[in-house]
Amino acid sequence: MARTVRTLAIGAALALLLVGCQGGKEADGRPTSSSPPTTRLTDLETINVDGDPLAEVPGRVKILSDLQYGQNRILAYVNNESCGILAHAISDPKVNRIHLVSRWPNEGQGSNSYPAGPYNTVSGASGPKIWASLMCSKNAMVIEYVSGEPSAPATARGPITTTQISNHPATTQIIVGEAGPRKQIKDHHASLPGTSATSPAR
Repeated sequence: MARTVRTLAIGAALALLLVGCQGGKEADGRPTSSSPPTTRLTDLETINVDGDPLAEVPGRVKILSDLQYGQNRILAYVNNESCGILAHAISDPKVNRIHLVSRWPNEGQGSNSYPAGPYNTVSGASGPKIWASLMCSKNAMVIEYVSGEPSAPATARGPITTTQISNHPATTQIIVGEAGPRKQIKDHHASLPGTSATSPAR
């Protein structure tokens, strides 16, 4: 009898171990996530910027990053359910200006070109030497910026990763978001065929 009880106990323990190994599912069979949820852009901390370069934007604006290239700067921000970037001369926000805004994709819309998507995309230029594109999701922004300056940004503030992805012309990829998605996006971009990034600026 004792041997039978011991055998049943061992069998129950093995069954529990198997269930634990298969884990990852809730009681109704849906998979659970082992990683914590990603912090949305709207929940990231804002940074302070001298002056009020985004005064004309209605609603509550949160500036998330500030990059300065010589005499130029690019700000990334969120506003309600959209992402935005403003590129301007440091001395005057109206000089050499690019102002791009993109709403988050609706359910079932947008592209999944990068992790932390889906994304909507918008682009624009200010003359032949300054150009930008903005990919916007609820969890991250992916920006490519041709500053018209000969090198990478001199200073960078905020939850961002910057990488010089071209020297001619000088083009920077700027990823804004929580650290986890930023790394996933950077690693994904580095794995794309034909990609050759130079040393990161930050």
